[in-house]
Amino acid sequence: MKYVPVILSAFVLFSCSPKMSADASWGNQHFFVVEMKGVPVQQSGGRRDAFLAFRVAEKKFSGNAGCNQINGNYTIDKSSIHFGEVLSTKMSCEDIEFENVFLSTLSGIDHFEMRGSDLLLKHRKDVMLVLRPR
Repeated sequence: MKYVPVILSAFVLFSCSPKMSADASWGNQHFFVVEMKGVPVQQSGGRRDAFLAFRVAEKKFSGNAGCNQINGNYTIDKSSIHFGEVLSTKMSCEDIEFENVFLSTLSGIDHFEMRGSDLLLKHRKDVMLVLRPR
């Protein structure tokens, strides 16, 4: 019976570990949007490329929507993910339409899938965004 507390402690420790969460490998990476709604997104390699970066322990994200800086929080469970209210700077941009579509698409995401190193963000079963670490 003296082993029960040790086993119970190990179970609690591992079941609460952030390394066990589905997003554990997402930290310290920038995931760049390479496809939106089935259309390839041109990358410039510059600071205006749309991306998301996850702070896994805090369940927060930040990034760029193509012009403006964005941040917010997210919830994740197994293969479901939801992005909370997205806060954004309000700079005027030439290609604001891309940004508006990206943010609208992000708000409708409800599932994810990892395919190799790509992060696929989905609405129901449809892949809406493909993000690739760079």
